[in-house]
Amino acid sequence: MMAHAQGPTTAGRLALSSLIFGLNFLVQGIGGLWTGSLGLVSDSLENLNDAVVNLLSLGSIRLANRREPCDQWNYGWHRLEIFNTLLGVLLLVVLAIAVLFEAWSRLRHPHPILLGWAIGFSALGLLLNLAATRALVPSQGTHQQHDLNLRSAYLHAFGDSLANVAVMVGMVVIRFTGWRWVDPLLAVAIVAFILRGAFYLLRDAIGILMHRAAFDQEEAKAALIGLPGIHGVEDLRSWRVCSHLTVCTAHIIVDSGRLEDTEAHQQRIEYLLSEQFGVRHVTLHFETPAMSERHQHRFMHEHEGDEHEHHH
Repeated sequence: MMAHAQGPTTAGRLALSSLIFGLNFLVQGIGGLWTGSLGLVSDSLENLNDAVVNLLSLGSIRLANRREPCDQWNYGWHRLEIFNTLLGVLLLVVLAIAVLFEAWSRLRHPHPILLGWAIGFSALGLLLNLAATRALVPSQGTHQQHDLNLRSAYLHAFGDSLANVAVMVGMVVIRFTGWRWVDPLLAVAIVAFILRGAFYLLRDAIGILMHRAAFDQEEAKAALIGLPGIHGVEDLRSWRVCSHLTVCTAHIIVDSGRLEDTEAHQQRIEYLLSEQFGVRHVTLHFETPAMSERHQHRFMHEHEGDEHEHHH
């Protein structure tokens, strides 16, 4: 019953959307070449990109699930998702540049367009993009809501739907005004939308690779200190291995002389970090106030030639 309530898995959603995107690429690509609409061609390339990226995401998920964490691969292959995102951004940029060159050429030398057919192909593309968008809507209350693969695919599909609407409106404008330069301008607008999405995807991927904090660590410290028996929190660090795997480490200061006394603290801390901050793996180091005063908590890393010094 629970699996039914959550709907299709992330892999299932990516597979179905890839099929729809591939079909839409053929529909709009053929329509764009036949009717002479660069707006349709740019839309078809975006659909091709979405299909390829979703298939790469699907492949990275399957590989990550097959590779268990071990001494050599501490977190398995979960970070393949990030490299897949970077590859997707590269494809977006390459396609965007190609469309921009063609748009510049058509602004100087407008091409004739079969407007009625162009509107029809764009309408069919819109229906297919809406179907792909619906297939990619994350299930509420599951980890799918934080999955970078699924989120980026959903945003792409939604953006494609808006682009289809813009192309249809543009064809209507050309039909009544004769302004054929509207078509390459629409292509440029679609490219701008593509590049904006690429920027945000690149920012998220680089943030994960650079170990940007996964959540507000000051807020987490305040929440932890509010737990009974916790006197302080030091060396709190958080990062994401991928979009759905958040890791956290911390030194917890407690007034206790026995290791057994820390078990209750650990259970409360793990529950709080999991429920409020989405942490799926946490490593804790317990110490007394006296122990805490005897060593430096601030992480320091100095580069001097080939020598590396770490002070903890």
